[in-house]
Amino acid sequence: MNEIYIDLSTEQKRFVVKEQNTITTIFVEQPQDRSKVGNIYLGRVESVKPGMDAAFVTIDDGKNGFLKMDQLPAFLHAEKAAPISSYLREGEQILVQVKKDETDEKGPLLSAIIEFSNPRIVYMPEGKYISISRKASEKQRKEWKSRLKKQQQGREGFIIRTEALNESEETLIHDMEGLREEWARLLEQVKTVKSPALVIEQSNFEVELHKEVERLKGGTIIALNRAIIDKISSEFRSQWKFQQHLKQEPLFSYYNLEIEIEKAQSRIVLLDEGAYLVIDETEAAVIIDVNTGQYTGRQLAADTVLKTNITAAKEIARQLRVRDYGGMILIDFINMTSSLHRQQVLETLKEAVKQDPKHIRLRGFTQLGIFELTRARTKQSLSKAIQTTCSVCHGTGMVKSPEAVAFSLERELLGFPKGEFEAVLIECDQATRNAFTGKNNEYVSKLEEFLQLRLYFKQTHFCKPEYYIRRFGTNEEIKRNVVDT
Repeated sequence: MNEIYIDLSTEQKRFVVKEQNTITTIFVEQPQDRSKVGNIYLGRVESVKPGMDAAFVTIDDGKNGFLKMDQLPAFLHAEKAAPISSYLREGEQILVQVKKDETDEKGPLLSAIIEFSNPRIVYMPEGKYISISRKASEKQRKEWKSRLKKQQQGREGFIIRTEALNESEETLIHDMEGLREEWARLLEQVKTVKSPALVIEQSNFEVELHKEVERLKGGTIIALNRAIIDKISSEFRSQWKFQQHLKQEPLFSYYNLEIEIEKAQSRIVLLDEGAYLVIDETEAAVIIDVNTGQYTGRQLAADTVLKTNITAAKEIARQLRVRDYGGMILIDFINMTSSLHRQQVLETLKEAVKQDPKHIRLRGFTQLGIFELTRARTKQSLSKAIQTTCSVCHGTGMVKSPEAVAFSLERELLGFPKGEFEAVLIECDQATRNAFTGKNNEYVSKLEEFLQLRLYFKQTHFCKPEYYIRRFGTNEEIKRNVVDT
């Protein structure tokens, strides 16, 4: 039984996919992080750079995108290579599509080879070439190329996706006609638009949602918003059942999905019989550590290790999808001395990732026993979409201990001249104060005697062990400022 839950109750758009009562996909789109990939603009050529074989094109908000010469239809169809100035001139209008979002250092990467797509096919009005999914057999590849060449008109190009391989030729022809109509409407639309301007805005939320609807083929879709139900049902009426959520309780809370989203952000993932995963996402890689959670005082039996690692492999494959991790993934399974057991874990993981729509390459165990794999990265992970770097630990996950902070306070006090003031007011948290004062205030008494200074404390709650020396003065002055002495 497949279920898709859609939440459009706020500007943050979300959907969750369940397959056989197990969550396999969580998609969250933040309004401030919406990708421009796929957006089509009528841009204006700002400058042409022959030395770079590229041009800068102004799109919306005066932003300049980067357009390489090999992304120009004129270059693609030219019989002989020529400099970019032969294809573009400053000030002219050009239709461009965003291929990669801008970063802090660079503007968006653009292409003038426009693409229209659905879950089965990518249509390029001026793309020229035909490409078939890498998952197609050689026989399928030849058959589809032959069929597409018969349908190809003018400079058209096509990419056949994996989802199309088992579809009929009639279905693909119907798809082509629909995408050709989109191109024709775009050409009419730009006649009334002044550059630079956004012509078509691509909703990545809808693209990803439609991919899941198409991939799963059927099930139940549950949503609060009637409009999204009507829109999907008009395209997939015979395959899906639709249910509008009318309860007072929010949809994701009612179906306990908020809890699952929180779990998908947790560093710890519990497995059976006390075992667990520890997942850390770094800039370089995602690192997953498999732990038994048990210590018996002796070496674990080999079959227990194998069983735990196989369970972990299955859950790791699911977590990669749910959290949408991309790039390099390093897995530290519990050490296995048997090469046969390692192969069994590899085969388990290989089978488990077959259900993942993203391309995954299993590289196997390294000499150090770490399992390495890569997963295609098309967008930021779930955690990066809804979390931000901690302002307290700055992303390290560590802060100074109360003892270390207490010693810092002591060193700072020792740096002040003796006898200049009678008292000092120190504001700190309870843990730092306990570490500083010691049992029965024994540390404070010795320090006061040495410094010739009375120490007063004002207890405050901080997000981490911390202190502030607020002021020096006479005993009477400091006492008036103290709540807790």
